[in-house]
Amino acid sequence: MEGAPRAQGVRQELKYCKPIAVIGAGVFGLTSALHLAKAGYKDVTIFDYQEYDKNGYSVREGCDAASADENKILRASYGERKMYQDLAFQAMEVWQEWNEQVKTSVILPSHVSNTDQLWVNSGFLRLSDNGLDEHEHITQENFPAEIRHTQYRITDPQRVADAAKNGIPVTKFDPFDRRARELSTDGMFDGTGGYILASKACSWALHLCKQHGVKLRLGPSYRFTTCNYSCSGSVTGVTTADGTLHPASLVIVACGGWTPSLVPESDTIIEATAGSVLTVRLPKNREDLWKKFDPENFPVWSWKMSSYTKDVNRTSVGGLYGFPRTPDGIVKFGFRGAKWTNYTHVRSGDGRLVSYPKTGEQEVPEPAMEVVQKFCEVNLPELVQLPVEKGRMCWYTDSTDNEFLIDFVPDRKGLMVATGGSGHGFKFLPVLGTKVVDIIEGKNTEFTRAFSWRQRPAAGSANGLEEGPEGWRTLDKQKMTSQWKAKLRTNHSP
Repeated sequence: MEGAPRAQGVRQELKYCKPIAVIGAGVFGLTSALHLAKAGYKDVTIFDYQEYDKNGYSVREGCDAASADENKILRASYGERKMYQDLAFQAMEVWQEWNEQVKTSVILPSHVSNTDQLWVNSGFLRLSDNGLDEHEHITQENFPAEIRHTQYRITDPQRVADAAKNGIPVTKFDPFDRRARELSTDGMFDGTGGYILASKACSWALHLCKQHGVKLRLGPSYRFTTCNYSCSGSVTGVTTADGTLHPASLVIVACGGWTPSLVPESDTIIEATAGSVLTVRLPKNREDLWKKFDPENFPVWSWKMSSYTKDVNRTSVGGLYGFPRTPDGIVKFGFRGAKWTNYTHVRSGDGRLVSYPKTGEQEVPEPAMEVVQKFCEVNLPELVQLPVEKGRMCWYTDSTDNEFLIDFVPDRKGLMVATGGSGHGFKFLPVLGTKVVDIIEGKNTEFTRAFSWRQRPAAGSANGLEEGPEGWRTLDKQKMTSQWKAKLRTNHSP
């Protein structure tokens, strides 16, 4: 790939002499910078318009990147994509190491304390009302034999008994009390899974970057505006909002949903799409709810993740996931059954419409609210009695095939992208940067091949990217809402 430093001399010069600019301090930018520094690269700088070192990646302080969030799922359930399964297990080991480091560190970043757990092994319950799907069957086949004892089919009496002997509360298997109400339910409880406190994890990773010598340029004046090039077409640096030119021989654009607008060549492969996030805050005087949703009793869960369909009556309830409460009492739901787009940004230069994150509003499309509400009315009615504290869009970057895009941009010497998380990238924060380093150093691995630059399929489905501005998922075609609607009446029982 043209632009990649392939010759040994060039790589060594980049490593020891030349500056590297990482644009974006979300997961992809953090992991890239951290592992470049750990690999011996001496001049690495992160640029971001958010003052993450001060605001701790807090959603409540206006942070709008996908990485800034209450929590994210940590799981190794990847079906046939064993490559990601293996990488997830590697990440879990480092997440555990980070938990121990946070517990014992004398110096900590803002918004992180010694009592924080970055990742919590609460278990991950994957549910449906009609058996296991093919993806789950393949996941179970691919799990390493030595840890298959951590996988429990919730309809298998022997495995339920085994779980009880192993000290797993019965509420982890049936948190919605469906059995007692004779509601159909099936699924797998994955004892290896759990969740990450996302904003705290990013704060910790940013702290590690600084400890390893990465320079931080954070705040509005450091907002990336343009790349600068020499007469020969090689990157020479980046210009930020204050007009300053920062020299760089390699620029890594890791801007999540903003990447297609910044790197035009990438918009045939990736697209900014939004999941819908709702949070409910438990009242401090409701000890029953605090106990119920405690991660000791309540798992991370998903419900019919592949089943949501856009039908006329919008009665399909699927594509949902949720979490135990956070330490401050927030219960979060996510809906990815419909991945919303926002084709309102006209890109400078070519005038092309690009899906662009629309942040700052505390609303979600009505279909998302309805799906969550229908599910809760049947399974968590106590939460529908509480107000939605916050509804928001979480802007991810989907690729045509859900593989990450980490590679040099064709015919743009010294320009690279690290993006395409497709809703499953966060868990790899501790380890993904090693693959970024491999790509920079020209190594040929399973990961570098999977993450390489590629073309959109000539025909057929491209993970929704083929729809463009005419698709049904665009925000201009949606009604938005911020609260539960009057009690929904439907014959559907999720």
